[in-house]
Amino acid sequence: MITVIGIVVIFVGLIAWAGQSLAFIAPNLATKLGVLEPREDMDETLYIFETKALGLNDMLLTWTLPLAGTLMLLGNPMWPYFGLIGGGIFLYFSGMIIFSRYYLKRSGIMVGGPSSEKAAYIMSGAWIIASILMIILSIMHLSQ
Repeated sequence: MITVIGIVVIFVGLIAWAGQSLAFIAPNLATKLGVLEPREDMDETLYIFETKALGLNDMLLTWTLPLAGTLMLLGNPMWPYFGLIGGGIFLYFSGMIIFSRYYLKRSGIMVGGPSSEKAAYIMSGAWIIASILMIILSIMHLSQ
């Protein structure tokens, strides 16, 4: 079961890291690949926030969770530390995506088309689950 969790954490973590890196470095390519909403479907401020501020921040930080999964599978003793840090980052990152879209949309601000909004909620849910699992495994390992 731990191997499956590790593989899932690596997979969903790399999707986040690669997607956010592309959103920052090459937003047009990120849009073509479907990891970023088209600019015309989003409020301009949200677009700048997602592609620049959040994109850069996530590119610099979200590598920690997939690294934790990789180190866990390799048996490296540093994995639980990266698991705790990466899990916390991903919980915050996912919450920001969910809550910003929810409250902005409620205020009449464009947050993307229906399919991209649904994808953001689904992926954020997957990241939350991966984060919680990795945090639990990290705490269990460190408390032995």
